[in-house]
Amino acid sequence: MSAVSSLRIGSRQISLYRFTGEVLDSQRSSHTTVTSHQNGQVSAQTEHYNQVFLRASDGEERSVEVASAGVAVRVGNIVTVGWGLVGSNATGSYATVWNQDTNQLGHIAKAINDTAGPPLYNMMIIVFVFIGVFNAMGVFAFNLRAIFWVGLTAFFFWWLTQRRRTLRAALEAVVRGG
Repeated sequence: MSAVSSLRIGSRQISLYRFTGEVLDSQRSSHTTVTSHQNGQVSAQTEHYNQVFLRASDGEERSVEVASAGVAVRVGNIVTVGWGLVGSNATGSYATVWNQDTNQLGHIAKAINDTAGPPLYNMMIIVFVFIGVFNAMGVFAFNLRAIFWVGLTAFFFWWLTQRRRTLRAALEAVVRGG
């Protein structure tokens, strides 16, 4: 399969792909994890899954997880999925889902973040959250060093958001046929 489009986000060259097919089957499931903490508190987390099987007009089939995209699909719908591959990577995660029959479009946050984010972006988020939190009170005291670090933290999150928006817009154009 050849790339439909490509873009550069920072130092990352990203090739964009799409696959369109009719929904043959949809399998829904959920998984609940219950955790008991040492303080006696109990918490539960439920994850929902919606595995969709697509067949293209040429007979090729793919399975796609669409629950986290927030797009409803049912048997018979025509669905297009889009994804990006960074550099020379041969694999990537589906990042955008478009149900053509309902005109619903959704993005899968983890795939968008992994594709658009810089290397080690999760670690960078943690570092900048700590920097922001530890310097936030200094801003109210007009501490110039604290103002600088909080400003740098705000810039980092703005920059990261712009990378994500750029990829989402490009993938939306790709899945809609642009």
